[in-house]
Amino acid sequence: MAKRRPAETQQMLLDAALGEFAENGLAGARIDRIAAAAGISKPMLYVHFGDKEALFDAVLSREILAAAQDERFDADDLPGYAGRTYDLLTERPHLWRLMTWFHLERGQEVLLLPAGHSVLEAKHAAITAAQAEGRITADFTPDEIVRLVATIVQTWCMAPAARDSQEHEARRRAIQLAIARMLSPGKSPLQRGKIVDASR
Repeated sequence: MAKRRPAETQQMLLDAALGEFAENGLAGARIDRIAAAAGISKPMLYVHFGDKEALFDAVLSREILAAAQDERFDADDLPGYAGRTYDLLTERPHLWRLMTWFHLERGQEVLLLPAGHSVLEAKHAAITAAQAEGRITADFTPDEIVRLVATIVQTWCMAPAARDSQEHEARRRAIQLAIARMLSPGKSPLQRGKIVDASR
C-alpha cells in the first residue's frame, strides 16, 4: 500500500471529522470514531491537529472558506447574495450545525476564527466602497449590514424544512425582498421624520 502524504491524511481526517462534529458538537465528538472513520490511529490524529479543539476549528474554517467562495458576496446585489446563502445553508446543513455548535460551546462568534475574520473583512471593504458611491444605504455600518443579512437568512434556516421547492422559493423571495427594501439607497425613514417613538 502506498504511503499517504500528510496533506492527504489531513483531508481524510477533516472529512471524517465533519460529520462527527456536525452531529455531536465539540464536547460530544469522539476522537476514536474520527480516527477510525479516517482509517488512521489516534496518535497520528494528534500529530496532525494537536487536539480535538484544533481539529474542530480546522473543519469549520475549511467549510467557511468553501461557503464564502460559493456564496459569491456582491455588495451591489445583497439580495442575490442572501438568496445564495440561504440555498447553500439548506443544502449544507452540516455547516449551519457546526456554526451553531461553535457558538453554543464556545460562547463566541464564528467570525473570531481567522477564516471567519478574513471573510468578514472582505465583506466590510466591499460594502464600504458601495456606500461611498451611493449604491447601497449608508444608514447602517458595514458590520450592521452583514449582521442584518445574516440574521434574516438564519431565521429561515432555523425554521422547519421547506415542504417542497415552491415553499423554498417563496422563502428565498421573502429574504431577498426584505433585504432589497431595507438596504436600498435614498433617504431613510429617520431622515424623513417617519420614525415613531414607541415609548410615546
